Amino acid sequence: MNLQRFITEYDESLSGELNIDPLGQLIVWSSFGQQIFRNRISSVANDVRHYTLNLLHHFVIRSVLSDDKTHLGDALQKIYGGKNDVKLTHACLIFLENIYTLSMCDSQSKKGVVTTGVLGIVKARDKFAKSDNNPRLIFGHGPDSQLLTQQLFLGTNGRYKTPMMNMHFFDQKYHYQLAEGISAWQQAGHFILQTPQLKTLFRLLCACLKTQLGVRLQQGLTLRFTDIDNKITRAYVQAFRSSEYVGSYAKDFWLAMSRLREGASGALYDALEQAPKKLPAADVYHQALHLSHNDADRQLLRHIVHVEPYLAAIDLLFAGILQRKKQTLEDIRQFWAQRGLDDETLPKRAEQVINDKTLLPALSGTAHTRLERLLHVAQAPSVAAQAIELLKYHEYVMQSRGQLPWITLTGETLTLQVPVRALRTDRQNDGWVNDYYIPQFRHMLRGLWGVEQ
Repeated sequence: MNLQRFITEYDESLSGELNIDPLGQLIVWSSFGQQIFRNRISSVANDVRHYTLNLLHHFVIRSVLSDDKTHLGDALQKIYGGKNDVKLTHACLIFLENIYTLSMCDSQSKKGVVTTGVLGIVKARDKFAKSDNNPRLIFGHGPDSQLLTQQLFLGTNGRYKTPMMNMHFFDQKYHYQLAEGISAWQQAGHFILQTPQLKTLFRLLCACLKTQLGVRLQQGLTLRFTDIDNKITRAYVQAFRSSEYVGSYAKDFWLAMSRLREGASGALYDALEQAPKKLPAADVYHQALHLSHNDADRQLLRHIVHVEPYLAAIDLLFAGILQRKKQTLEDIRQFWAQRGLDDETLPKRAEQVINDKTLLPALSGTAHTRLERLLHVAQAPSVAAQAIELLKYHEYVMQSRGQLPWITLTGETLTLQVPVRALRTDRQNDGWVNDYYIPQFRHMLRGLWGVEQ
């Protein structure tokens, strides 16, 4: 299982294995969403604390490994093929992430320290409890060195790797010396070295990592938490005690680096900033469209405003089918009619997708194919016929994943092959079901703005 692709970007094969998204809409709406956010915001990368933590760790590793005075000791020379070995970079990332998480765990009872959202905090508590409050740290890239299972993919770096690659800090193999990344590292260096909390921690971590890389004996690769200089553990907690605190000193840097306040995402930023209360995603996108005056940005926002009502209606029809173990096509027609919907509901919603001539061409690959086939459902002349076409589409999606469909149709009878899923009582006919990263963007902004959760 390629976990790295699952963490850093949408992966159809993995979502299928996880038995989610039976209509395959995720790749459609996420494609439109990422055209706006440019992979700076995702379902797993949306916290200013972890953005900043990962940047600091890479700045430390980049500085230490590029230093001619840094030499690998005998212990690591036997394991790695020099300072450019990507597995050594992995080991450094794991080592620094573990020190941070253990430091936060050790200080979790202190005022102002927020451990909610700290990756691996539950595992860290368990390690402390089972080691007389002095857990072991093993420098390396293997499973015994990882606080989190699959830490390279599920830890801070794994989750924030794609955004940082897109900002040109490094490539897939963690090559830091990219021509297009010179400016990014200059800005990052200025930010870190001009921020007292980060400057102090940077220097402490560089010294610590150099020492660790130079150990001669194998036993030197295994430490206890108390072996780590308490200046480091205290500095970690001071600098990263909460997302809101990190936002208080990192806001300007990340808004400039991520460009989240520019373009279509900038219009969403303004809409969220001006909203007197927490608005649904639909209202946020409509308000952003009202605030934006750039044609290209408005086009990106319009794509979402046009496509989501249709995707939501398709989802509602499928949700109606999932309500009972057995139903007839007539039952589905009645379900639709009882909600005030009819044969023309899907065709009318499909019209605004089709009439937006830039919408479908904005997608490519699987996303384009999925939406094109979903639009075909609306061409059927009746609700019953539309339900049949939707089931054919669902079967196609599941077959592409090597799975069986959730529903079978025999004659006029629909039979569920999965547990019944009750329709939410508050489900609205015109409500959106996909959020296009608004909750994640809102979470990022809460940290940047210093808003208490």
